[in-house]
Amino acid sequence: MIMTLLHIDLNELPVRGLDVQILKDCTHTNVSDEAFLINNTVVLLIKSGSLRISFQGVFLELFAHDLVVLSKGAPLAILYADPQLKLFYLSFSAAFAIENCNKRALLDAFYFLSGKSVEKVSLDLKSSLVISLIYKLMYQVNSDRAIRYVATELQRISFNLFLYELRCIYGHFVSDYHLNFTRNENLTIQFLNILAIHFKEQHNVKFYAGVLYVTPGHLNKVVKHTTGKSVKKILEETLIMEAKNALEDDQITINFLSEYLGFNCPSAFSTFFKKHVGKSPTVYRSSLSK
Repeated sequence: MIMTLLHIDLNELPVRGLDVQILKDCTHTNVSDEAFLINNTVVLLIKSGSLRISFQGVFLELFAHDLVVLSKGAPLAILYADPQLKLFYLSFSAAFAIENCNKRALLDAFYFLSGKSVEKVSLDLKSSLVISLIYKLMYQVNSDRAIRYVATELQRISFNLFLYELRCIYGHFVSDYHLNFTRNENLTIQFLNILAIHFKEQHNVKFYAGVLYVTPGHLNKVVKHTTGKSVKKILEETLIMEAKNALEDDQITINFLSEYLGFNCPSAFSTFFKKHVGKSPTVYRSSLSK
């Protein structure tokens, strides 16, 4: 599956020059010692399992929460893919970056396009969640046919946010790089970072606005303008995402999950889950084994 994606011509995709995938089944990934050249910049975030690659002659073994940027024009060989491998995949062309980045973010894009960055970065849980949230935002925008052809601005903004957060992470390794972004984009990133820490116990928009010293109305306006979604919508989707992941583990009870996600009682959690998923947590879990 990964090999297939790496060989796709990005210019032939519905969103020309950009491919975003959430891979949950990599059991058919071809492995080989033979290297090939990457045609576009690729960013991988491992969700679970492991992946072993050789990139620019450097051996890398990637595990859960590891992130790596594979730059255009460099040789890559996939040596091993764990059957349990799940990952977030993004690939973009130089043309897409030039057309969709604002002038400041374009500097970030060119940093990764230039091939300077090869390091594997092992993320903490907060950073991993923030990056995965932005991955999912881009994936939804790109895959939703109902909005795909009218969402150019949202694609641009979400891609800019992704580069910003990516560059924040790699900024720990490059001391002479200065981050510059708009006030609204900075506020959105701050919100996503705070959300990643507190979403399990804080379900109220007022909390996030208070931490950021802005009114709930202003925070919601900025976040919706930047991401296309309200603060409440992003919070709800984050809770549902966490719940779905937890429900994959049969050892986690509904009662425990309800308390873990900050709900007053299991029935409140079940009502919330069914409202957004269309199934109760129990029925959803049963459907996973079918």
